[in-house]
Amino acid sequence: MEENRQKIIIDTDIGDDIDDAFALALAVHSPELELVGITTVFRNSEIRAKIAKALLSSYGREDIPVCAGMDIPLLQEFSDRDNDIFDDKGRLIPCQYDCDIMKDFMAEAEWGPDFIIRSILENPGQITLIPIGPLTNVAAAIRKCPEIVSKIKKIVLMGGAFHEDFPEWNILCDPEAARIVFTSGADIYAVGLDVTMKCRLTMEQVRQFEALSSDGSVILSRMMKSWFEHYRFECPVLHDPLTVGCVINPSFVVFRQQEILVDLMEGERGKTRMVSSPEKGSSGIWIAESVEASEYLSFFRERVFT
Repeated sequence: MEENRQKIIIDTDIGDDIDDAFALALAVHSPELELVGITTVFRNSEIRAKIAKALLSSYGREDIPVCAGMDIPLLQEFSDRDNDIFDDKGRLIPCQYDCDIMKDFMAEAEWGPDFIIRSILENPGQITLIPIGPLTNVAAAIRKCPEIVSKIKKIVLMGGAFHEDFPEWNILCDPEAARIVFTSGADIYAVGLDVTMKCRLTMEQVRQFEALSSDGSVILSRMMKSWFEHYRFECPVLHDPLTVGCVINPSFVVFRQQEILVDLMEGERGKTRMVSSPEKGSSGIWIAESVEASEYLSFFRERVFT
């Protein structure tokens, strides 16, 4: 198994929605994967790195490096949500940040996009990037070192709403970065809201997870409780864990190739539009069309509910 493990880097905005944390938990519980490292992105990436480091530590995986990356979009500043909380420097404090547990954890010194560049150059054709947040870090890495594009094995990302007339969150946060990544020429597989919304945990399953007693489950349960209290959502949707699951077992999701345009026009920003033929700013990528939801959910619980 060792020589067949897939090398991955997860790029995440962990700390808001709980699905990022579940995605990391799935990755560290999957022997098919070698988690080369984690990069964090978007509005206080340093705090997000602390969250990731604490979660990894709870699973005994202090060996996995975590590098903080970009805090702000490439071009247009992102407007803040009304219920966000900020520190004295005006930086977002993600709702899952627990100062008592996480304050002493520190990111590596290396900047996130530089870590992505170095890792790909040192492992040409071997690394799958799994961005599950805004695409700012990946776009910054591509802009700084365009030669990495031909050396990326593939990009499997959570983003887009390809059959809907509204922007998905990860793309909306930095549409310019999304267009740079989508049009980079890399082999891209996008897992959008069209399929991820079909993969959600029930409250009974949440209670089953909360009843676990392992160190990892305890800290993840605390993070989930903070998420519930902050956003008042009823149950977790496994957007990001499904994306990781597609890398482990591609049969969970059916993809098809489609020409996609990330819209940058005012009023339409962040929408991922399907176009019938190539046009300026569009690119042919693979988009998720359907998911074997029950099979995936069983797989996820078997891996993470331990």
